[in-house]
Amino acid sequence: MSVTADGGQALPSRPQGLARIRKGFRIQGRVIHALALRELTTRFGRNQLGFVWLVLEPLMLATMVALLHWLFRHDAGGPIPVFMLYVIGYAPYFAFRAIVNRACSAFHANMTLMYHRQVRLTDVVVARNLLEACAVTAALVLVIGSAAWLVDMVPANIPLIVLGLVLIFLFANGLAMLAAAGAARWEVVDRIVHPMTYLMLPISGAFTPAARLPPSWREILLWNPQANMHEMVREGMFGDLIVSHYYLFYTVSCVLVVNMLGLAALRAVRPKLEF
Repeated sequence: MSVTADGGQALPSRPQGLARIRKGFRIQGRVIHALALRELTTRFGRNQLGFVWLVLEPLMLATMVALLHWLFRHDAGGPIPVFMLYVIGYAPYFAFRAIVNRACSAFHANMTLMYHRQVRLTDVVVARNLLEACAVTAALVLVIGSAAWLVDMVPANIPLIVLGLVLIFLFANGLAMLAAAGAARWEVVDRIVHPMTYLMLPISGAFTPAARLPPSWREILLWNPQANMHEMVREGMFGDLIVSHYYLFYTVSCVLVVNMLGLAALRAVRPKLEF
């Protein structure tokens, strides 16, 4: 606070430059944190066991899917334990599916909060997406940690696993923004998104390592950026046990484009929403 020539006190000066940017990020960070806590309370109540379920749900589903493949396809993993192959594949896809599916109801469920100046459409979507991403990350940490402890299967390249997961979450975030904006304008979008996330599973690369496909099919599969991301996660986990194929520049470019389109869609739909 500055002092004027006549001894009075002037108004506090506004933050400038980087200080103003940092302040803006802090405010939006607090908003997203509050929205995430609200989402947890809305979905699970105030019972703390509900928060545990957020992690147990993807862990249980991924485990059951992997067990089914282990029971009926013992040799499907080659040198890799088939259980680990499918857990590492399905858990990230669970996050992708949950993020995109839940986006369609994001604005309707938080309609009363839109009157607050600090709450933006992107905050609502990002808060939900962070919850799903954190839950699946925690489930994967439990699985990978258990594998390292029980069967001495240590990840070959943890930074590559992290990169693959972050790209999956960001790709899902961009699609979620598009889905949320579309569902806010057209009711039919919500009905299309849910079945599409299930139909995309065979071409997502979650269960199908690219190395096991004929070269022509492999190149077609890798046009899907999501398949490249799953290849990164598998290589980071299994290393030389599996031959991975992915295009990093193409994948990152797709993630950036999808998120830019999602932000543009939210910006375009905001004036048309009725709160």
